[in-house]
Amino acid sequence: MMEHIDQSEGLFESRKQELFFYSPYSFLRTPSQDALFRTTVKEPLIKKIHHRQIDVIPVEVDHQTFLFLVEHLSWDSDYFGFPTYRLHSVLFEKTDQRRLTAAVLHFKERFFNQPGRYCFTDVPSEDIVLLQALTGAGFRLIETRMTYYLELQKYSYERYPVREATHPDIPNLRRVASEARNPFDRFHADPIFDPIKADAFLATFAEESVKGFADYTMVPDEPGTPPDAFLTAKLLRDEWPVIGAKVSKMVLSAVSSKTCKGWYRKLISEMAYYLQSQGADYAFMHPASTNKAVFYAYENLGCRLGQVTHVFSFS
Repeated sequence: MMEHIDQSEGLFESRKQELFFYSPYSFLRTPSQDALFRTTVKEPLIKKIHHRQIDVIPVEVDHQTFLFLVEHLSWDSDYFGFPTYRLHSVLFEKTDQRRLTAAVLHFKERFFNQPGRYCFTDVPSEDIVLLQALTGAGFRLIETRMTYYLELQKYSYERYPVREATHPDIPNLRRVASEARNPFDRFHADPIFDPIKADAFLATFAEESVKGFADYTMVPDEPGTPPDAFLTAKLLRDEWPVIGAKVSKMVLSAVSSKTCKGWYRKLISEMAYYLQSQGADYAFMHPASTNKAVFYAYENLGCRLGQVTHVFSFS
């Protein structure tokens, strides 16, 4: 095990050009790409490897070693009722497509020899060799995600009445989250997930956000408008000194088209003001590539496209 841990540290450098784009902050122009790769990709994954939070699974093909970095997700496993894993990355020296595809096939045979396991991975468009290997080895494309970002210190837009969600709002938020089914998101597009349970998962996520999972959950505060629209955010303050930039994330949203039509854009705008007031310089969000109405709202508010990633799974 220690041999492969040491080997993984060296192989990170071999894949630095592609692995940089695994950083959730790759859209930033400062700090440098080298600094972002080190602080938001390499060092966090190595730390998880050393703490045994990530398993390093070696695969040999034609005397070349490929290291698959896999993390068991306990909460997801308990909630959905089957062992759930995330493939963070694959490390290797320069190789050809045939060897890499063969390595992914061997990984599948080895990893899925225990029935019931489920594994997903989120791969940026820039890692084209791995994307081709995953498709060649039979992984399913589940979702394509965009990263949009907003420069908050330059932000200026119309204001709207909003407030922080409280516990009495939870029934509304749960209902709206479960009803706002997107057939193209990961939990509804992947056939392994039961649609009803996926709806309930989003409802639970909304509830736990109000209870503290999110740093802030925002709802409308307009007379006659119920809390049937919400947006959650994480400040990510602990990461600001690490990455050298003040970046926050807008996470989950849902809006009732019956009682809160038009409130999605309003909530995004007001959350931008809130994050700005907390000292953040940037905000980012991860919509599905199929959500054209969301893109229109983002572009209307001055957001920019920062990244595209693809979610694959196998079970």
